[in-house]
Amino acid sequence: MRNQILFDKIGLSATKRMIVVSVINKYRKILAVFVSLVCIFSAFAQTTDDVGAVFKRIDMAIAAKSADTISKILSEQRKSPDYPLIENYTLKKTRQLIITDNLELARQTSLAVIDNNIENFDAVELYSYIDKAILNQQAANQAAENRKRLEEERIAARNAKSKQQLASRGNYQVVSTASGHEVYVNEQKSSFSSWIWTVKLCLADFNFQKVSEPDYSSLKYGLGLGANIFRPSERIILGADFFADAHIVTFMTSGGNSKTSTSSSNRDNGKTQEFFMSARFVPEIAFADFSKHFFLRAGLAGHLLASNDRDVTGSATTFFSPVVGVALDNLHLGEAQFRAFCDYDVGSVLYKDINMAMELGGAILLPMAVNDKTKFGLELGVQDLLLMKNAADDGSSGSGMENRVKFTFAIGVGNVTK
Repeated sequence: MRNQILFDKIGLSATKRMIVVSVINKYRKILAVFVSLVCIFSAFAQTTDDVGAVFKRIDMAIAAKSADTISKILSEQRKSPDYPLIENYTLKKTRQLIITDNLELARQTSLAVIDNNIENFDAVELYSYIDKAILNQQAANQAAENRKRLEEERIAARNAKSKQQLASRGNYQVVSTASGHEVYVNEQKSSFSSWIWTVKLCLADFNFQKVSEPDYSSLKYGLGLGANIFRPSERIILGADFFADAHIVTFMTSGGNSKTSTSSSNRDNGKTQEFFMSARFVPEIAFADFSKHFFLRAGLAGHLLASNDRDVTGSATTFFSPVVGVALDNLHLGEAQFRAFCDYDVGSVLYKDINMAMELGGAILLPMAVNDKTKFGLELGVQDLLLMKNAADDGSSGSGMENRVKFTFAIGVGNVTK
């Protein structure tokens, strides 16, 4: 009836009316299906928009670190058909919190899921894992704090013991060194000093001379004086070596140039009389990054001869020379102090009768008495002046070698360094 009224209003003829009715009847089911799909898609889009909004609210709550807000959101959506999706998304964000080591918020978030759905076993398992991880972390932190506290107590006890020992020995003050460390210095007995020094007096200085051509040897006695001083710093140690002696008494002689006649005025009981004197002053430097005990050195040395019997002995003449060499110094062997050196006399080549000269030696200081400031002891030393000679033009000495070996017995005094 309604189609009939509509057709009358439109003014369609009977034939056209029949055609339109036929088309409508043919596509009625298709139109119904199309309308149903449009309604379903509209409802799904509306649902998706609602879930996305809930996800954003959860993200905001986690960013604000508010577990109460997450619990409230889950409670509001419990009757929603999309609640499983919302739960799974919340647990996903909880796992991300575990990765970023935010365990406390992750535990609260998983607990919020359990409070709203206790049958969510994934949430229960995740909560149990997080709780164990937090307990392990707390135990590790407590152990670290205990170790730190014990170390602090140990250091405090050691410092208290050190202060008690210092207080029993006298008044001390704290002095900062160049390296930034602090040392205690006794105010009553000594002020802080960075110099290292040793002075020695040779009460017995024996010189044994051996000449190869002519075959001659002698033993002389003399006195000597020496000193060493050093100024250490973090990178460089500067120092100097000084020694001088004189041999004026001849104990014995042997051999010599028998072809040369010598007047009795130049002899004393058949022994040739020669006087030896020597001196050296050699600055030194060591580089602490390499070694505090290995020194490079360069200075001056002189070896003097006073003789009227040189044609008999063949001794090398007086010569002065710059020297270069190396040294080991400030080496401590227990309480004893050891040093050694080796020098080359560069200027010896300028003398006609000397081809090469070098000197080497060593000494050890054996402490006999030590106090807070100085140490006193016996120093035993040996030195050797080695000469390679050319034959003299006047025939007074031949080529070959000459050795002057010194054995020194000295009283040494030095400051105490630790």
